[in-house]
Amino acid sequence: MMLIKDTFSNQKLLRYGVLSAFALCLFFSIFYWIMRELERSIVFNAESFNTGWTVTIDDRRFDNVDLSDFSFSVVSKGTQIVLENKLPEITVENPVFRMYTAYCTVDARINNKIVYRYGQEYVPISRNVGSGMHIISLYGCSPGTDIKIILNVTEPRSFTSFQPVWIEDARKSFSNMLSGRLFMMFCSLFLVLTGLIGTIVVFIFLFFEKGVAKILPLSLFLMCLGLYELYANKCVNAFFHNYSINSWVEYFMLYCTNFAVLSVFYRFIARTKIEQRIVLGLIYAFAIYCSIALLLDFSGIMHLPSLRSIQFVFLGVEVIFSLYVSIKNLLVLVWRERLPTVGFLFMLFFIVVDIVRYPIQKYFSLNLQVMQGSPLSFGVLVFVTIMIAHFLFQIKPDSEKKAVDQIKNEQMRIDYQTGLLNSFAINEYMKNIEMANDVDFSVIMLTFSPAGRDTPGLFSLEGCEVLSSFTGCLKKVFCEKAKIGYMGDEEFCIVALNLRKEDIHRMLVNLDELLFTEIQKHPRYQYSMSAGSVLRSEVEYVSNLLPLAKERMLSQKEGLRN
Repeated sequence: MMLIKDTFSNQKLLRYGVLSAFALCLFFSIFYWIMRELERSIVFNAESFNTGWTVTIDDRRFDNVDLSDFSFSVVSKGTQIVLENKLPEITVENPVFRMYTAYCTVDARINNKIVYRYGQEYVPISRNVGSGMHIISLYGCSPGTDIKIILNVTEPRSFTSFQPVWIEDARKSFSNMLSGRLFMMFCSLFLVLTGLIGTIVVFIFLFFEKGVAKILPLSLFLMCLGLYELYANKCVNAFFHNYSINSWVEYFMLYCTNFAVLSVFYRFIARTKIEQRIVLGLIYAFAIYCSIALLLDFSGIMHLPSLRSIQFVFLGVEVIFSLYVSIKNLLVLVWRERLPTVGFLFMLFFIVVDIVRYPIQKYFSLNLQVMQGSPLSFGVLVFVTIMIAHFLFQIKPDSEKKAVDQIKNEQMRIDYQTGLLNSFAINEYMKNIEMANDVDFSVIMLTFSPAGRDTPGLFSLEGCEVLSSFTGCLKKVFCEKAKIGYMGDEEFCIVALNLRKEDIHRMLVNLDELLFTEIQKHPRYQYSMSAGSVLRSEVEYVSNLLPLAKERMLSQKEGLRN
C-alpha cells in the first residue's frame, strides 16, 4: 500500500496533470497555427457578384438588391424566389457561378436557356432536397448576359436571407469552398478518429477489463459529434454533392449525438437515482421522437428539417436539466469529483452557443462571418482534455481500492498460523484443476505427531519455532510443483500436478530427511510424520480425494504407534 501511495501521490498527479495540460495546449496551438497557415496557402480567389440583383418573392419585387445585406420575412414551403441580374465583366478563366441554397430546388437560366437544374426529381417522391453549394458554368458568357435563378422552397420556415454569391475559376471552386473551414474540418476529423479508435479499443479490452466500458459513451459521443460537425459545417459538401443524403445524415448524426451526450451525462454527471431516472426518461422520450421523425421522413409526410421546433424543445429541456444538475454538483462534490462537471459545463456553453447560433443565423444575420461555422468542436476538445485529467486523478483511488481488494482476497485464502493456504483455497484449487479435465493431479495428506513424552504440540506456543521450520521444509520440497495448505487439526495437504507414485515417494523421503535435520537442531522436539497420498485416477469423484488421502494417512499413523 505504501508503494501505491508513493507511486500515485497527489503531488505527482498534479505534476503530470500540469505537464499534460501544457502539452495539450502546445499541441492545440501548433495545430491551430498549422491550420491557419494551410488556410492562408489556400487563397480565396473569387469575385463577388452580390450587387444589382432583382429579387421577386412570390408577388413581391425588390430592385437593385445587394444580396450580402438583404433580408426578408421567413419563407416557407411553396414560396418561389426569382433572382435576376446581368453578368459583369469576367476576368477569370473557366468561370463558374457559385451560390448556396437551403431546402430549395434550383433552376438556372442564362439568356432564358436552362443551364442547370437541381432537386426537381426529389419533389414528386417527397424527399428532402437538402442544402448546399451549386456551381453553374458561365463558359462562353459575355458581360451583360442575362442570368436568372429560380428557387422553389420545399420546407417550412427555411431562411430569411441569402449567402454571398461568387464568380470564380472552376479550378478554384474546391479550395474556395474549403477556405475558412479547414480548422473546423480537421477538428471534426480528429474527434471522429479519436472516437472510432476509442470505441474499437474499448470493445477489444472489454473482454479483459470490464472497467473500460465506462469510456464507451465518451468514444461514441466523440465519433457522432465529429461526423455531425462535418456535415453541419458543410465541410462534406466539397466532396459529396448529393445534398439530400447529406442533409439526412446531418440530422441523423445530430440525433445520435444527442443520445451520446445523454449517455455521457448519465455515466459521468448524474449522481443520484432520481437524476439518472430523469436522464433515462429523456433518452426514452427522445428515442420515441426519433422513431416518429424517421418514420415521417421515410414516408414523405414530413421531412426531418420540418421537425426542428420539437427538437429544440427537447434540447431546451436537456440544457436546463443539465445546468441544474451540474451547478448542484459543483456545490456539493469534492474538487476531484467536480472535474467531469466542469468539463461538461464548458462543453454545454458551446452547445448553447450552437443552439442559439442556428436561429440567429437563420432568421436574423445569416451573412455575419462570426456566425459561420460551429465552435462546438473546440468545446468538446476541452471537455475531453478535462476528462483525461479526471481519469488520471482516478488512477490513485482505483489502484488503492484494487490493492486493498487483492489483499483482502489473499487473506481470505491464507491460514494465519502457518502462512499456508487454508482449506477453502485448497478445495477451490482442486475444483479449478478438475474443470480443466486434461490435468492429472494427486493429493497428499500429512500430519506431525509428538514422538516424545515431553514434546509439546506443534501448534502450541512452545512449538511455534519448530512449526515454522517444518513449514519451511514443506515449501522447500513441494513449493515448485504443488500447492501447500493447512487443513486444521494439525493436518497438512499438498496438491501436486503430474506426479507419479515414485515421485511422491521420493519427495516424502526427501521431506523426512529435512525434518530429521531440523529435529536434530531441537532435540527436545521429537515428531514423527505420517502421510497418505491418492492419485486423481484412483477415485471416481474429486470429493473422494481428501477423505481417502486422510484415511491412508491415519492408517500409517496407527501403524507407527503399533
